[in-house]
Amino acid sequence: MWGLLGCRMIQGSVDPDVASYPVRAGQTTDELMVLMLGATDDPADVERHGMIELLRERGWDQDIVVSYHLAPSYVLGDIEHDLHRDIALTYGPRKRRVWLGISAGALVTFGHARRYPDEVDHIIAYAPYLGPKKIIDEIEADGGLASWTANEPIENIERVWQWLRGYAEGAARPRLDLIWGRDDPSRRAQELLAAVLPEDRTHTGPGEHGWDTFMSLLDSFLADHPPSSW
Repeated sequence: MWGLLGCRMIQGSVDPDVASYPVRAGQTTDELMVLMLGATDDPADVERHGMIELLRERGWDQDIVVSYHLAPSYVLGDIEHDLHRDIALTYGPRKRRVWLGISAGALVTFGHARRYPDEVDHIIAYAPYLGPKKIIDEIEADGGLASWTANEPIENIERVWQWLRGYAEGAARPRLDLIWGRDDPSRRAQELLAAVLPEDRTHTGPGEHGWDTFMSLLDSFLADHPPSSW
């Protein structure tokens, strides 16, 4: 499973589970951005790549929290419940909650929105991991996501795809902006998802998979679609 996720094994623990970047100490803003990192990302990556600074420079003047979880928790346990406790209950209701999910963190974000729909208003997903080749082949063989039907037994990754199919069916879903590099190893999955989204909700550019591509594409996305326009 780790190879499918593109993960490397990580030892140790994460402290804190959620890091907070408030705009004003002691006060909350109307909106909240949740950064759901990839399965092997760590707290230092956010600082190393200047992610918070980029979001601020591009106009996100609301609170930000960053969720840190070790790789095993993405496929074991109940990460959606943990996020509900650590983010929704801890940081309270907001007028709008934007989730920015990276790679396997985008998969977790989709799963959380499926289980707790009232806690997610807008998803920005960078190159989401969406399952092994077998599932992607099945969806392609069925003619795409809009016409795909899951085969029994249905597992969690298929439940996420079923939820994503709601975008093709006009079901109530949060706004979804999909970002990926044209040479991303998982581009087949991105293209299947992009096919059921409005054209202006799909954003691609040069690059493979990783922080350099992510930061470049995020910068371009924010320049073309500043937070004030969401």
